[in-house]
Amino acid sequence: MALKDQLDQTPARMSGKPCSVGALIARLDGAELEALEAMLYKLGWSQSRIYQACAAEGYIIGEQSINRHRSQGCRCFK
Repeated sequence: MALKDQLDQTPARMSGKPCSVGALIARLDGAELEALEAMLYKLGWSQSRIYQACAAEGYIIGEQSINRHRSQGCRCFK
């Protein structure tokens, strides 16, 4: 299969338990959700910095889960 043949195959969200980042996204709302999404997708924060910011607020997420979720390689997108 060529790369061009995969363009129409977007990852579908799985039904079931999301990764720790997906679970946190589902729990947050308002300004907290906007802040996390900005850290993940808009502001270029590193995986380590996002992990530290979430941990400082008491949110438990897997450090390795951050980049997997950003690249849609986690179980949220399988």
